Amino acid sequence: MVTAIAVIALLGVAVCLGCLIYLHVAPTGLSPLRDPVSQYGITDYFTFYRAAALSLGVAALMLAVALIEALTEANAAGIVFLVILGFARLTIGWVPMDAPGAPRTSTGLRHNLLATAFFASATVAAFLFTGTFAGDAGLSGIAPASGVLAWAMAVFSALILLTSLVGPLKRFFGLVERLLYVAVLAWIATVAIALVAA
Repeated sequence: MVTAIAVIALLGVAVCLGCLIYLHVAPTGLSPLRDPVSQYGITDYFTFYRAAALSLGVAALMLAVALIEALTEANAAGIVFLVILGFARLTIGWVPMDAPGAPRTSTGLRHNLLATAFFASATVAAFLFTGTFAGDAGLSGIAPASGVLAWAMAVFSALILLTSLVGPLKRFFGLVERLLYVAVLAWIATVAIALVAA
């Protein structure tokens, strides 16, 4: 049962990655260096952004279920943050960001809150599970990788804040956000693969 659920989580990561790759080669007019990933959601290609968000949400929720079944030591806090991550991604595709330069709206504010919940919950979950993995016989081998990816998420999250506030650095916001996406997807995939192999 754990293996099947982990495979679904892996498929979610694959679909998300495929959609994001397509968005980056499609003629959206956006800059991967500067523009946020969420801006794809207000282009003509928004369907692929929604699919990416949905599939990542499913991946996070399936990983939570698999870990509940697989771990010998419960980690309720880690599961809660994975669930927050999952629901943030499931809903964000229908709560678009405000267009650059447009007046701020309540919808845009909710989008920002969901994006913050996504990044923060992924980072906290990775840190919480790193300790749990270290003490679990079946998953101890991925504890170092989990720790590295957790720290990567923390650093990229801090850099997202920095590049959103400091004028000269704003042109690098998109790059930093994409690196954070890579870290999150890599962490989910690493854990799911370990569960499949266990």
